[in-house]
Amino acid sequence: MNLFRQKDIGFLLCQAFVLLIAFVPAHHTLENILYDLFIQEEQTPPPDNLVIIDIDDKSLEALGRWPWPRSLHAEMIQKLNTLGAAVIGYNIAFVEPDISPNSDDAALKRSIATHGNVILPIFAERGSLIYPFRGNKAIPGSTLGHVDVEVDNDGYVRRTYLKAGIDSPQWPAFGLSVLKGSTQYSGFLPGTRSPASRVGISSKWTRDLEVLVPFQINPKSFQHYSFIDVLENNSVTDTFDNKTVLVGIEATGLEPKFLAPYQNSREMLSGTAIQANLYSALSNSTLLTPILSIWGVSYAVLISALLYSVLFFLARFPLIRRISTVTCLGVFMLPVVAVHYGYWLPIAPAFGGVSLVFIMLIARMLNRAGMEHRNDNITDLSNHRMFEETLQLEWEQSLRKRTPLSLILIEIDYFKRFIDTFGPERGDWLLARISPILQSHKRKTRDLVARYDNDTFAILLPITPNHIALSIAEKIRKDIEDLQIEHTGSDSAKYITVSAGITTFHVTSPSAQNASMDAFVLKSLKALSKAHLQGGNCLYNSDAE
Repeated sequence: MNLFRQKDIGFLLCQAFVLLIAFVPAHHTLENILYDLFIQEEQTPPPDNLVIIDIDDKSLEALGRWPWPRSLHAEMIQKLNTLGAAVIGYNIAFVEPDISPNSDDAALKRSIATHGNVILPIFAERGSLIYPFRGNKAIPGSTLGHVDVEVDNDGYVRRTYLKAGIDSPQWPAFGLSVLKGSTQYSGFLPGTRSPASRVGISSKWTRDLEVLVPFQINPKSFQHYSFIDVLENNSVTDTFDNKTVLVGIEATGLEPKFLAPYQNSREMLSGTAIQANLYSALSNSTLLTPILSIWGVSYAVLISALLYSVLFFLARFPLIRRISTVTCLGVFMLPVVAVHYGYWLPIAPAFGGVSLVFIMLIARMLNRAGMEHRNDNITDLSNHRMFEETLQLEWEQSLRKRTPLSLILIEIDYFKRFIDTFGPERGDWLLARISPILQSHKRKTRDLVARYDNDTFAILLPITPNHIALSIAEKIRKDIEDLQIEHTGSDSAKYITVSAGITTFHVTSPSAQNASMDAFVLKSLKALSKAHLQGGNCLYNSDAE
């Protein structure tokens, strides 16, 4: 079966390939690669009002080992309050209350309450929420946000959930809480709804509103300051005025760090940096809501079907092809339109399907180039060049193995009159109509049927004695006559007929010593000419002379 002729089989193969990509686990890897390439090109600068204060190695060296006294955190919040920070996202886990006689918890709580707009993290542990200071609610002056991080199978962070909690997703993500603290944010929250959220399934840790975060390629895109520099430097008066400030750990070994796609360096991101990227994407409205996979599969089936139809099926219908081409281009733009409106359409299956269609197109073009080198365009038989190459090989084989080689040359009687009467297109149709009959009389794969000339065909029959070649020629003559294709300009019959010249090369004959391949073909041509001289619609066997 030739896949390039059985176009419907190619179409089904393409659709099967799309479904295969959609349902094998490896397609997630391809999807991640495509998404990473996209965010590498589509970068939006972070907002100017966001500043990050890092608890880094420099600060640890100056202020001592971790954990620090909570009086230092109280002092930092007081200073930021003095410097006019609008909202403080303090991403430090004050999990256990300080019950020592010199506890600084009261001072820290007073600093938070005095500022009045501090975001603190909330955690889950062993099926329970862990509030700051082991309380059962947020302390005065603070708002809570979850810091859950979702890591993909390849170890990179690309997505997060805007809501999460125990049994119900009640707590916003830390970056979302910071944004709500800095603005009167009441906009529509993006994100894919989780099944548990939709149908009320109870579970220990529930997440909702899944979003893809376009991380900054350069992790240093944000304004960073060292904790110790801010605490001891009084020259940063205007730096934090009316700004959103995130405070978090950057020092090595104190908390887990994560890989984000296509960072300029191998530097890993802290949890605070991830929340800063979430805040930036929310502020710039660049978060992407992942569309369910079933729509990605549907899109892949549609685009691959349209593209295949335009390239393979609709060549003979110009108007329908133009309409389908415009439709195809419109469907191609759907992922771009989806991104514009804040959605990510899974494109891995479509990428695979479209790639396969183009691979099949290139393969067909290469196949056609090869066929044009060896085949006749009208009859799809081997052309004259292929006939000569094959004849050379079979002639050498016949000499070496001392086997007979027969050649039948067949010509349509009065073909020029037929064209003059019915036109050249009808002449091409006639050639194409006769070709399958010639092919049907091949007995083995080595037999070759070729278009020798304008109205002449050649049938090369290796290892074939003369009487069998004569029998084949007669059957072909009779089959073509039985078609009863009208030919009013013929002198031999009312219908299309053919004449044939047959010759056989016998290695064992006395004349074989002086025989040549050109003389062999010429002998068959002379036999064909004598068949015409006898009125056409007949055979002439040169071996009978």
